[in-house]
Amino acid sequence: MAERRPNHSYDDVVGALHDVSNALTVLLGWVASARAEGATPEQIEQALAMIEERARAARDLARRAIGAAPEAEDPAAPFDAVLDGALRALEVEAERAGVRLVSRGAPTARVSGGDVSHVLTNLVLNALAHAPRGTEVTIDATLADGRVVVDISDRGPGVDPSRADAIFEGDSTRAGGAGVGLRHARSVARAAGGDLVLADGAGKGALFRLTWPHSGAALPPPPMSARLPVLEGTRVLVLEDDADVATLLETALGARGAKVTVATNAAELAKAAASRHDAALIDLSPIADDVEGAIGRVRAGSPDARLVVISGSAVGMPEALSGGGVHWVRKPFEVSEVVAALTRAKT
Repeated sequence: MAERRPNHSYDDVVGALHDVSNALTVLLGWVASARAEGATPEQIEQALAMIEERARAARDLARRAIGAAPEAEDPAAPFDAVLDGALRALEVEAERAGVRLVSRGAPTARVSGGDVSHVLTNLVLNALAHAPRGTEVTIDATLADGRVVVDISDRGPGVDPSRADAIFEGDSTRAGGAGVGLRHARSVARAAGGDLVLADGAGKGALFRLTWPHSGAALPPPPMSARLPVLEGTRVLVLEDDADVATLLETALGARGAKVTVATNAAELAKAAASRHDAALIDLSPIADDVEGAIGRVRAGSPDARLVVISGSAVGMPEALSGGGVHWVRKPFEVSEVVAALTRAKT
């Protein structure tokens, strides 16, 4: 039986990594501020406080992504305080971009503080990336129909109407953009009972509208402790050559009780496959030269193991794996999808 899915989207590994990256971007900006020539003791103290805050946020995001409980609960907080905190944290990035952040309105309605703060950070960083130097990014917040409504607008090139849907599906035209931020921000907002859309602005630039329910309207996530032992005792062989993804999978599956062995290439897989496993989670990239041979070695060592392929390939399951009861989890995936596939290995 698959584990119950939480009502937030931080078990989306790629999305979680994106938000951790945002937190580290802000953190590094404050590190540079603390080291700046002429920084006063007061400015250094402010920077250190912000560095600690962002480091804790990054840690909690990572812990939630792997299925572990954060160090502290995420209580409801007044939205005006959440917004003020997010914008203060982004002061260095705004200064670096040569853009002024202008906040208009800040309802005191209580919201789930951490999630909405991460989404706001995502959206304002996105606006700063597109806003020309010397312009403003405005953040207008109001209450409407029992929800907080936040408009984030910039004076950049805007978004072609033909791409209004694609930008929330991973399409990015920004140099260095991975197409993750807006997709993930919308997912988190919708999981909380809100939404994120591209709205019609009054002039040049892009306007994104975030809606977020009052804290009482959103269901709390299920207790993490109920999710952790779902893979208790399952021996899982993981083949993954991306170190970040491998670490997240090892930690996330281990937190749920699995005994995980990680291989990063075909040679390591061949060695690990000699031991018995209940399931194998296989990224195809490291064995692209000999998929059939590598899978054959896994099956020889663990003939009853459940095989789960994780891949971002658009061409589908390789012929060598077709018809063999192999489960497919497409990248980018959520940890819950992987766990659901692996728990079927125990039934």
